[in-house]
Order: sequence, then C-alpha cells, then structure tokens
Amino acid sequence: MRGRRDRPARSSGRAADIAVPLGLLGLLGVQFLPGTSVNLFTPIPPADAEMAEMMGNGPLMGLHMMLGMILAAGAGLGVATALPSGRRATACAAIAIGGILAGGLGGLAFLMGGQSNGASYVMAAGFVAGVGGYVAAVVTVH
Repeated sequence: MRGRRDRPARSSGRAADIAVPLGLLGLLGVQFLPGTSVNLFTPIPPADAEMAEMMGNGPLMGLHMMLGMILAAGAGLGVATALPSGRRATACAAIAIGGILAGGLGGLAFLMGGQSNGASYVMAAGFVAGVGGYVAAVVTVH
C-alpha cells in the first residue's frame, strides 16, 4: 500500500487544467445540436459526392463539420494541457480525444457509406466518450 508521500502531487490548479476541458465539454454540447438536426432533418448527399458538396449541403451540415474539426484540434490542446497534470488527467484527455476522433471517423463513414446505422452509433459513442473524458478530467483536477 502506498503512503501519502508516494502519491503524485495534485494539480497546482492551473487555469488550463479546468478551462480547457470545460471549454471542450461546452463545444461538444454545441456540436451535439446541429449534429442531431443534420442526422434527423437534413437530406444527405449520395456517398459518391465530393466533400465540398457535403459541407455545402445546408448551413447545419457545414457548421457540424467545422465544429468537428475545431473539436479535434481542441482535443489535441486538451491532451497537451493535461500532460503536466499527471497520468489521470492525461488519461481522461486521451479518452476524450479518442472519442472525438472516433465520432469524426463515424461521421465520415456515415456520409461516405450510405448513412449506416452503425456509423451513426459510432458518432454517438464517440460523443459519449468525449463528454465522459472531459467530465472525468474536471472531476480529477478539482
């Protein structure tokens, strides 16, 4: 059993330790709404359409895709800011970035593969993993 002295020091409370995961958590919430709307109400172009045609298929589709790219970049920042905070925070950020990337790949599969239910499920599971990772990061840090 490890004693109190053997434990790594808790985070010093840097602003980025909580601001980045909270910001990305909020952005995931914003991403959810146009994504759900696109999934339910937007006609999706055929699988052989060009990416520009897909992004231009209504403002919500373009917004959803752009937010996904911003989320992927932000998740990279989330991992970088979690590294100095220790293994738990880094693991939480890694789970979140994995979920975001899986959701993005699920989205591409959804568009390119004929709007399959499996790809839609991957998007949903990626969203849940991203949210769970960032909630856990906030709880771990403070």
